[in-house]
Amino acid sequence: MKFTSSLKLKLIYVFRINDAAHRGCLKVGEATCDNDNVFGLAPNSKPLNESAKKRINQYTQTAGIAYDLLYTELTIYNSRKGLCSFNDKEVHSVLERSGIRKKIFDTENKANEWFITDLETIKRAITAVKEGRESLSSAEVSHDQMPIVFRPEQREAIEKTKKQFKKSNQMLWNAKMRFGKTLSALQVVKDMDFSRTLILTHRPVVDSGWFEDFGKIFYDCPCFAYGSKNNGDSHASLEARAKQGKCQYVYFASMQDLRGSELVGGNFDKNNEVFATAWDCIIVDEAHEGTQTELGKAVMQELTKANTKILRLSGTPFNLLDDFKEDEIYTWDYVMEQRAKASWDLTHFGDPNPYASLPTMNIYTYDLGRLLHEFVDEDVAFNFREFFRVNEAGKFSYISKFHILISYKLTIYIVMCFYQGTN
Repeated sequence: MKFTSSLKLKLIYVFRINDAAHRGCLKVGEATCDNDNVFGLAPNSKPLNESAKKRINQYTQTAGIAYDLLYTELTIYNSRKGLCSFNDKEVHSVLERSGIRKKIFDTENKANEWFITDLETIKRAITAVKEGRESLSSAEVSHDQMPIVFRPEQREAIEKTKKQFKKSNQMLWNAKMRFGKTLSALQVVKDMDFSRTLILTHRPVVDSGWFEDFGKIFYDCPCFAYGSKNNGDSHASLEARAKQGKCQYVYFASMQDLRGSELVGGNFDKNNEVFATAWDCIIVDEAHEGTQTELGKAVMQELTKANTKILRLSGTPFNLLDDFKEDEIYTWDYVMEQRAKASWDLTHFGDPNPYASLPTMNIYTYDLGRLLHEFVDEDVAFNFREFFRVNEAGKFSYISKFHILISYKLTIYIVMCFYQGTN
């Protein structure tokens, strides 16, 4: 009588389909290996390839689809903990947390194992799984990346901040939208070689934007890693690697989440390890939002250590300016931008104008008058969002207040910016 084991070894396979729809995409799947003698075989060994093709043929041959098998590897491996295994879902997770986008071809059957990437990146993701990492570093993700060329005012802000951080612990960038605050702030982190940097914001939705820009700055720095609740590695994983001297990291957290922690007067026992971290630098994005309340101040006080550098970013920091000395503020507004755009060709004849893609703007000022006190938010600042709120019909909820606004004389100034050629 012949006995066979019901425990079959698993393998990971990667293949592509050479048609226009699948161009640039690879599928990462898992198959059972029927050959009991494959243990210890190297990737792409004949028995592994045969088992992978058997599985792939099950869902491609009926449709007459031609494919190329690119890679196979056993999911069993030796580690310091002994014999371990992984699965395709873990590889998918590393790819997704590294910013690799999925492409779904079969929404009905949820066929979501396709990724817009290359083979080397997938192989690095497999290695990351076996090393216990949750994501790839920016340098491990294959891309045709070039260094960012900063505009003169961006370079000035970066250099001024680096100089200021050598003699004090705080800096404020009073810079309007499209200045490039995210990229420029990350360049400061890179230049100053901070080990632990925290991105703190009142808008958690911008996590993906910071993650994308992190890749643009740190693409050539395999020692730097990114983490958040949704992208990159967890804080626990990053901190463990940092303590071993294996990485420096940038971690993204939301003010709302941290304000709910017991340590600062919230209701939940969470984020203790984030507060305990000795942050070298804290970048506060949209620093005018949520930081001046009692809970917001408690969060900043608990996070800040003796040598922590704090860089605050805001386009409207009117509730923060009194807390900074003149040399701790860098200002760049729309008037300065438009002046630089107009004068570039005169002062840099023959050089490409870095401001050419920035639309011309018409800038108006309006007096808030008594409306200032009717729309005050939790930060004791004018609540633009509420003032410009629209109803279900898409009309201004406070249209009468708006009419009052434009009838006042100029005493308190708000910049209202309108792009030429738009409504």
